[in-house]
Amino acid sequence: MELFYNQNLKCPAKKFTLESKKSLNQIKGRQNQMDRIEFGILVSLLRQDRNLTQFELAEHSQVENAVISQIERGVKKHFNSKLLMNLANALHLTTIERREFFLAASGVKQEHIVRQPNAALVTDSIDSEKVLGKMINIIKKLRLPAFIMDVYSDVLALNMVALAFFQVTPAILETAPTLPGGYTTVRMMFGKELALRSKVTENWDQYAVGSMRFIRENSLRYRAKPYFQYLMKSFKNPTEYPLFDRYWNMVSSFEQDREANVDVFTYTHADFGPLNYATATTVSITPHGELFLNQYLPLDEHTRSLFDTLAAQTSEGVIAPLAPWPEKHIP
Repeated sequence: MELFYNQNLKCPAKKFTLESKKSLNQIKGRQNQMDRIEFGILVSLLRQDRNLTQFELAEHSQVENAVISQIERGVKKHFNSKLLMNLANALHLTTIERREFFLAASGVKQEHIVRQPNAALVTDSIDSEKVLGKMINIIKKLRLPAFIMDVYSDVLALNMVALAFFQVTPAILETAPTLPGGYTTVRMMFGKELALRSKVTENWDQYAVGSMRFIRENSLRYRAKPYFQYLMKSFKNPTEYPLFDRYWNMVSSFEQDREANVDVFTYTHADFGPLNYATATTVSITPHGELFLNQYLPLDEHTRSLFDTLAAQTSEGVIAPLAPWPEKHIP
């Protein structure tokens, strides 16, 4: 930097030189390059989910093979809307997945999506822990099964009704901190304990597919993150997660669209009998990614009666914190 004199103050002040501006631009350029590398990894992962080569994706999307290669290597910096729409179509993304895909392509960081406070605006949105605290206070008062999870399917908190409904054993809670994905809904659904599979005696496929679609759609923008890759390495282990790969691949090949985070589940439970309920998901946006408050709404009298009974048998309360958040640690 060079010095110049402010004639009014009669004192030296700092002035940015052209070299300083170039340095700032280089920093921004490196940040943008990292965003593009992550997007390239995402495109590669989505392509592999469809069992496509780069050449086949190029054919299906009507995009030159060289461009596909540039995207996946993080070399291509700018994407027009037609290119992105062609890729989304070729990858058979649902409406929810398309939204996440286009947002990932924008390069806008999660912390910049959240509105920043100023003199005229007071907001807790930038404080991730405050946002989580508000959601925990909500599920504490709900007399329905309810829990909070993040974009990695890590369960951060669940109320006592959910604890009773899912029949979470002390062993599962005690071993969770020691296992990759130990706090995830993936473990409950597809892990070797078969915690839920052993209870769903009818319509398991419908239950498993609906749950997996939720996991896939809401994690899409974070697939290239190191923590997600760490989890996937464990989930792909057939010894630890014997049911995961089947349903992950099954859902990736589905053609049915999804435009809302709503699922209706109808199945027979080994202990609770025939159940019919809808999931209602409330999404909170934080600088560290979205949080999902899921509650189960009964759709018939038997399910309503069951939820009332579980609520009567349990006290108001929440088990929290469970999975670490917002910081994620990779051993």
